[in-house]
Amino acid sequence: MLGLGFSTPNFQVRYRLVYQPDSTNLNNIKEEAFLLTIKENKQSYFCSEGFWKADSIQGLRRTGLLSAAEFMGDPKYRFRTAFRKFITKSLETKESRIFEKISFDQFEFSVPNHLKWEMGMEEDTIAGYACVKATTSFAGRDYVAWFAPELPIPDGPYLFWGLPGLIVKIGDTRNQYVFTLERFGAYTGLIKEWPEYASRRKVMVASAYKVFDYREKDRKDPFGEIERRLGPGTLGGVPTSDPSIRNSRAWDNNPLELKVIGE
Repeated sequence: MLGLGFSTPNFQVRYRLVYQPDSTNLNNIKEEAFLLTIKENKQSYFCSEGFWKADSIQGLRRTGLLSAAEFMGDPKYRFRTAFRKFITKSLETKESRIFEKISFDQFEFSVPNHLKWEMGMEEDTIAGYACVKATTSFAGRDYVAWFAPELPIPDGPYLFWGLPGLIVKIGDTRNQYVFTLERFGAYTGLIKEWPEYASRRKVMVASAYKVFDYREKDRKDPFGEIERRLGPGTLGGVPTSDPSIRNSRAWDNNPLELKVIGE
């Protein structure tokens, strides 16, 4: 119990991420919602809302509660996300376990909470909470965070945690990736502790460096791995080897992680 006036030890936070995937185009701004589910202030689970819903649908399909015909015939069962990660954190061991889908493969790797926070003196009210400023660096970016001491949960969105209060807002100093709390409250629903595919498919255990390298290759050449696995193909009648196809994701040049975690 955290003394927050709730009868349940579990909580869920909804964050909104506003981000700029193209560093050369200030008008290309995207948004996505994320969920942080906190279990007894010991474990937490983080993923995009789209990932949560899509993964839950796969669970219904696996157990036979949703047929293939129903899934294919009704678009309400299909959800998309630009962030295909599922993150678990142990607030006791200070370690994160990350599941990530890249192209055809599923990876799992663990990283310690290495963030070094510098506490500031500035205060502000954000999303209705009195917040204190803190700064850190992560994966090639410098960040400014605002945490709420009145919510004594040392957690936050993505891999940002370890402050003496829930992170209400955090963004890099260029405002290219900014998470802001939209909702916080008690949670009595099902807690998703790992992605559905982890229980039915082979998940490769790897290092953070290997996953970063594989992710970067896929981001820069998304058709490369497809061609290696399936051979040359076409998209809309155009060969995937054509430069117009090969460069179709040139806008995806500004990922959240610019460096390997921990470097």
